[in-house]
Amino acid sequence: MSQQLSELCDRYAAAHGARASWIVRAGDGADVLAQTGIVGAHDRIVAFSGAGRARLAELFRWQHLSFADELTPQAFFVASELVDAEQAERDRLVPQGSPASYAHPAGISSGRLFWFAPSIDAATLRVADIRALAAAAQRVGAILVIDNTLPTPFGCRPLAQGALIVVEALEGMAPGMLSTPLVAVSVARSQVAHGRRRSVNPAAEDAYRLLSFGLGAPGTASAACAPGASDVAALSAALDTLAEREQASFDHARAIASYLSCHPAVGCVRYPGLATHPDRAVAARTLEHGFGSVVGFCLTGSCDEAPRARCERLRALFEHVHAARRSIEDARATISIVDADEVCYLQLYAGVDDPIDVVDSLDQALRLFCNPPEP
Repeated sequence: MSQQLSELCDRYAAAHGARASWIVRAGDGADVLAQTGIVGAHDRIVAFSGAGRARLAELFRWQHLSFADELTPQAFFVASELVDAEQAERDRLVPQGSPASYAHPAGISSGRLFWFAPSIDAATLRVADIRALAAAAQRVGAILVIDNTLPTPFGCRPLAQGALIVVEALEGMAPGMLSTPLVAVSVARSQVAHGRRRSVNPAAEDAYRLLSFGLGAPGTASAACAPGASDVAALSAALDTLAEREQASFDHARAIASYLSCHPAVGCVRYPGLATHPDRAVAARTLEHGFGSVVGFCLTGSCDEAPRARCERLRALFEHVHAARRSIEDARATISIVDADEVCYLQLYAGVDDPIDVVDSLDQALRLFCNPPEP
């Protein structure tokens, strides 16, 4: 199985243009960084998260963690500024024998700065200007880590835009096919060719060394975190059809977002491909082949019913109506509920269903939602 895993990692690295890739068992990208010792107890992390800050705080309880309020270089600069006295007090409180980076023994400070940002935030669907973040991270000596779960390697290649590490949860790439959650980790090449000349990026070399210490040799994984043979086969098959499936879901999402933006029962629609999205220009130069497969939207009107209850009711109506139309069980259109920015709203994953069927199901669900039948 090690041969199959190595070949899969090589294919994944080629998709990203990476120096190397690893595929390991983990809940998500943050879980990989926290559980493998890549980030030491004295390292600092600045993260952007539209939701789930409490979980990040729990994962990185040994590190100095701060949050950027916006997905912009300026917000990361502000969050990176630490008062000397505050950092010194934290260093004093870190006990001996606490988790440390693989590159440094426990009790020795490495003092690294990590910036952790999504290419597309799963909660808010904001899009990062990866090139600007990479340039800013280089100025302050930060290691830029991009969570690229939503667009996948087909929709965005952060390493080509200056990121040093890319992490991706793989459940969406092979929906319903994996027996355990898996995450892919890719690292940038440290040598860059300029004609006959070659330059070395020390930060990329440092990132590769950290990942090699934490995850082992590229294409391998310890028994505790190695994927099973069935999962390796499923991911290999998913990579074969990734471009076809993702292009269909990207195109379908754009059509569905256009429909939702014109519906009188729908309020704000969040989709990077719409002119009303605040990151439309950034998305056009950051994302590839489209603007992703996820559309966020909220409902208009007000009533005594709680916002989450309204979202639950519409989701149930859509699932009931759309169930009769499902021709493909896996990668079908689905609706989930997101709580972010103190607002509850809906997210639709377009999948590979016929977008006309999805829109018709949405239309019927919204009609039933606005005009429920008499009991």
